[in-house]
Amino acid sequence: MVIALLACYLTGAGQRNALTATEAETFRTRVLATIRTLKSLESDFVQTKQLGYLEKPVQASGKLYFKAPDRIRWEYLAPKASVELYDLASAKKSRSTAGLLATALNGDVFDETRFEATYQQAREGYAVVLTPKEKALGKYVKHIELTFDGDTYLIRRITITEPSADFTQLDFERQRKDQAIPDDKFIK
Repeated sequence: MVIALLACYLTGAGQRNALTATEAETFRTRVLATIRTLKSLESDFVQTKQLGYLEKPVQASGKLYFKAPDRIRWEYLAPKASVELYDLASAKKSRSTAGLLATALNGDVFDETRFEATYQQAREGYAVVLTPKEKALGKYVKHIELTFDGDTYLIRRITITEPSADFTQLDFERQRKDQAIPDDKFIK
């Protein structure tokens, strides 16, 4: 009996409810307002890649720095240190995670011309599932799930799932919004 109740509770805790059209529009408006007024963002991240041919997921961690209007520093600290510097235009052209993030920071996070979007209320805030409309993109991406903090409207998690069910997940932690970031962070 206790196990059945616990199972019901855990199932209910993870459930999501679809947003109405009005709620989805209010949510989109708040996210876009947050992006437009964002002066800077510093965040730790953990990147997890689950590939079907590997027994265990591969993890990396690092720091993300964004400084308005267009500078991004994507810094891996582990397992191997490396730094990638972008402006929004060049990042959007890259087919990297930074490219996806740059698209989001540029205000195109809800590109409903290329994706079918479903909006959901989640325990941790909000979730948006983007499914490609284009067949060419659908060969590489089954869907992208963006999870937003319910208070700050900042992205907390990005999960990119491939048609094979392999996925890359980015979890953003300890986000610091509108703090001073020295210009030398954006020089290699």
